[in-house]
Amino acid sequence: MIQKIIFVILFLYCNISIGQVDSTWYSIKNKIVIPFQLSSNLILIDAKLNDVNLKLILDTGSNNNILFSVPIEETLVVNNAIKTKITGLGSNEPVDAIISSNNIFECKDYKNKSFSILVLNQEDVNIINKLGIEINGILGYSFFKDRIVEINYENKKITIHKDNRILKKRKIKKYSKEKINIIDNKPYIEINSKINSTNKNLKLLFDTGLSDGLWLFQKDSLKLPEKNIDDILGFGLSGNVIGKRARVNEVNLSKFIFKDVLVAYPDSLSYSNINIVSNRNGSIGGELLRRFNLLIDYKNSEIYFKQNDNFNNPFNYNMSGIDIEQSGNEMIKEELKLDTGAFALNLNEIVFNNPELRFNYKYTLKPAFIVSFIRINSPAYNVDIRKGDKIISINNNKAHTFTLQNLTDLFQSEDGKKIKMEIERDGKIIEKIFYLKKII
Repeated sequence: MIQKIIFVILFLYCNISIGQVDSTWYSIKNKIVIPFQLSSNLILIDAKLNDVNLKLILDTGSNNNILFSVPIEETLVVNNAIKTKITGLGSNEPVDAIISSNNIFECKDYKNKSFSILVLNQEDVNIINKLGIEINGILGYSFFKDRIVEINYENKKITIHKDNRILKKRKIKKYSKEKINIIDNKPYIEINSKINSTNKNLKLLFDTGLSDGLWLFQKDSLKLPEKNIDDILGFGLSGNVIGKRARVNEVNLSKFIFKDVLVAYPDSLSYSNINIVSNRNGSIGGELLRRFNLLIDYKNSEIYFKQNDNFNNPFNYNMSGIDIEQSGNEMIKEELKLDTGAFALNLNEIVFNNPELRFNYKYTLKPAFIVSFIRINSPAYNVDIRKGDKIISINNNKAHTFTLQNLTDLFQSEDGKKIKMEIERDGKIIEKIFYLKKII
């Protein structure tokens, strides 16, 4: 999904909580450093569960660890499985799930030998279509509860500290400290915001698993700004999560002030079936949090902030009006020029034996992309791009040369930028030209 993918995990706000008991430190080191990949403001880490390799989203907004797929070539055996049902965003009916305990979880030198996890039994949960990366699950509360966790968005590293000695070091003076409340294994923070020129104190879920910067629930005291757009905010167990996007005048996070911040307002039906903590106004997510390096201390209910090089980046959004998702893979023929003396031939290559030039035609699997959503009256809508159109090329570059993150960056790049797109519809190739337009 081109729009902040933040939302691929929204269906994971479930109504049960799994106990986590293992707090043993197994490493000989006093701290463990874990590299991560940042995609659509989501923190992705490589880990193992019962010796099976997984890629997980690190999510403070989840009270449970959650698994919704395993790599196709792997077989995962989980222990002490108990059937249950859960509900979540976008879902009207409970869905089947399994609670499993006493598993072995490993991530670099970090190990948990009594790891509990919620396993979803949903065949239609396919995050790779939305993110372009195979994601297997969520790493939630248990990762944070016993240790100080340092998240360096700048260097893309997570550091787990054995004890609190980091809080006694001189560098901590460069951080701004704020109190949080841990409720039902989730952290909440209070911040100030100026909405429609009115100051508001907001109680927000502190959510690294949300890629948007700020989500607000529409209430009488938090009315939607007049200037807004309809949009797909993400997807849930039973489909898309719809809502509005707008901007607020000012957001204060700790001692830091942000102007003209993008805000998403989910439709009330999207969260009507989940338990909302009393007086909660919404969530704060990755688009804001990535502008800091963080120290998260659940035991003392504190979070430390230090601004990084992302701090002054603008708050951009998808100005094309289309969401694009990956629709499987397709075989692509690639032409590679060989040295005149070279010869190569295998089952995947055809070599034309020409004394002047030698070309190697190699067939490889590449991602295919389709339009999954189009916003009414958007630039793409106004040139008749439609849901289901297959993307052939963008700005004279074949679609398969892009990633979903590349496309996100392109559609958020600059007001007035020209986009030339070739699409396939009903077996015909059609060229469309539009210009990105900033509406909010």
